[in-house]
Amino acid sequence: MIDNLLTQPLFLCGMMGSGKSTIGKTLAQKLSVPFHDLDHLIIKKSGKSIPEIFEREGEESFRQIEKDLIIQFSQTADGIIALGGGTLQNQQITDHVKLNGWLVFLDCKPDTLYNRLKDSSDRPMISSLSEEELKLKITTLLDDRMKFYEQAHFSVECRDKDVDTILEELIQKLKFYEQKYRG
Repeated sequence: MIDNLLTQPLFLCGMMGSGKSTIGKTLAQKLSVPFHDLDHLIIKKSGKSIPEIFEREGEESFRQIEKDLIIQFSQTADGIIALGGGTLQNQQITDHVKLNGWLVFLDCKPDTLYNRLKDSSDRPMISSLSEEELKLKITTLLDDRMKFYEQAHFSVECRDKDVDTILEELIQKLKFYEQKYRG
């Protein structure tokens, strides 16, 4: 365990399937800080599952709930926060998150994301897509979102790396940023 490394919240961003929740939980344990998953906070606040919100109210309504929650939550957040893949939907949200903590991009290439997502049935944006549709959706979403992901304080390449290797690289970069900009 590494105590007292994190002086402000750390927000993990990246595409669905990039490992934000997996990396976030393990990183929080290593740093002895709380872990928060934005999707779980949305479920708790709305009383509905993510697929239910998408089905009953649509993606636009979900994005508004997500936006309101991250703007409110980020101001008092602590520890590690796994954002949804589409949370950084505009410059206002991206700037707000960066002002309130470290923003870290878990950078996965489309083929890695496809391999991780191809058997997912609990993700409303992709659950009914064919193989080709899923590949196109991943590429399109990544292209649309990259302008926000690339604004992160730093990124960690996740292709062909295990969780421990990703965590080691992330912690080394975090130490550098904490020392350079906060210490």
